[in-house]
This record gives sequence, C-alpha cells and structure tokens, in this order.
Amino acid sequence: MLGLVGLVACGGQSVAGPVLEGSESPSPVLSLDVAEGALQALPELREAWKTSDCETVQSLTAGPERELGTTVCSAKKQGLGGVDFSDYSDTEVFLPGEADDGAWFTALARKPDPAYFVFVHEDGVWQLELGPIPLTGKVPPQDSVPEGAAEMVVKSRLVPQQYLSYLTDPAGVSGITFPAGDPVRSVLAELLRTPRKARPDRVSVDVRLATDSSRALLLDDGGALVFHAIKLVFTQKPGAGRHALRHPRYDTAEVKAFTGKAKSGHLTGSEILFLITKVSKAGKMSTIGLRRELAHITAS
Repeated sequence: MLGLVGLVACGGQSVAGPVLEGSESPSPVLSLDVAEGALQALPELREAWKTSDCETVQSLTAGPERELGTTVCSAKKQGLGGVDFSDYSDTEVFLPGEADDGAWFTALARKPDPAYFVFVHEDGVWQLELGPIPLTGKVPPQDSVPEGAAEMVVKSRLVPQQYLSYLTDPAGVSGITFPAGDPVRSVLAELLRTPRKARPDRVSVDVRLATDSSRALLLDDGGALVFHAIKLVFTQKPGAGRHALRHPRYDTAEVKAFTGKAKSGHLTGSEILFLITKVSKAGKMSTIGLRRELAHITAS
C-alpha cells in the first residue's frame, strides 16, 4: 500500500472539507466510516452496468465516468460491450490531507487485480469520478506518512497539462519525458503512426483534458500520486476523390451501436484514458495505472 498524507487506514480520523465563499453549505466531514459507506455503491454500479440501467449508472457517477454512463451505457443497449466492471474486493481507503477541491477520497481494491477508484461528493451524494483504474505493475509499499508539501501539491496539479504537452509534442521540444516502457510512450507512438496506417483515409487527433481537475495524494517519499483523465478525439475522413473509408478505425458493430449506422464516410471517435501518475520528489513522472475506454462515436 502507499504511504499517503492524511492516510486513514485505521483510527477513523476525520478531514473536513473547505467552506467556499458564496456556497450554501460546506463539504461534508469525511471519515473512514463515511468513505467505506460510499464504497457500498460499487456492487450497485456493477449490477447497473450489467443490466444497462443507465439512469442508475449516471446517478452513481461523476465526471468522465458519468460521460460513459450517458454514451456507452446507451450504446450497450445496442450491442456494445460496455464497461468491464469486475467484482472488486479487499478494498482499503485513503483520505486526502488537503481537500481544497471539495470532499473526495481514493480506494485501492486488491482483488481480483489491483485497481484504484476516486470518489467525489457532488449533488449531495458520493459518486465515482474515476475508476476502476488498473495498476500496470505492483502496488508500491507503504511507509510512514509525512507532513504535507505545498511545492509537491503545485507540481501535481500540473501533471494533466504535462501529459497533453507530451502527447502533442512528438519532437520533444517541451523536454517532458517518461521512462522506457511507460504506457504513455506507447500512446504517443500510436498517435504518430495512426494517420500513416489509415492512408488513403485522412485522420487527425485532438488531445484534451477529460476532467477539469486532477486528484493528488502526497507520498511518504516526498512524491505524489495523481489521478486524472485525458480524452483522445480521432477524426477520420475519406481520402481525396473517395466517398468511403478504406481503413475505418472502429468496427461496424461499434459504429452502429453509437450511431445506428452500419457505415459512414466521416467518423469522429472519443476515447478516454484514465491515468494514475507517480510523481517523484524530483518531479519525474511515471504512469503506474491506465484504463482506456471508447466513449463516443459520431458519423456522417
């Protein structure tokens, strides 16, 4: 497990959210018991995805997960596979030390495979904002819990924008790097080869933030763990003089589930990357968790 600022794995210590100027009510007091109670929504959410109960999925989710609950859940009724939501268990909760973005917490489920979840308090209820995000390697060990570091909090907030810069800067002018074997390096390689592989079709890629804010927990070694999401938007058109795509990015079943059309001359697909980034004390980034979901397809 990770050593995190504000870790409440035992003891039931509470962390109160801030009172924002002009708000009608403060964020709820967050405790281990409250967080564990919120986790009881996971089995309900799993069942809702299984039965394509889109209204329930949307009521239990926020941010990027709610977007999937709107678009993917509807497409699932038309034959799309939907979100793969396993029966997670052996879960441990971590509370943030500085709830400057409202009440939220993260949880690590160890079974069937390690994955993280981020819950936020919105619309008066706890909702799943990010997750499950499977780990790409072993769970880092837990050590002592340090005092908060304001400098690392600032660095953590820059992580999503640094991913955007990296994925839109194939020449490496920005100087942002990731270690060999990092999953995001594979994503960049894919983005670079996609237009070439699609010829004679024309493909453009837009990289965007999928959520307005990231969630960061400080680590005992002076680093941080950052939870965030990025959206990849692929636009594909037929080549000059053609009316149909030669190499459509999405298969016929996927296109039909989202659009009702079996074929199209112009496709736009949105894919969301759910990410966990470990930031070292020195500011080095590595991707330790990744999940990718097809979020939407439009056709014309």
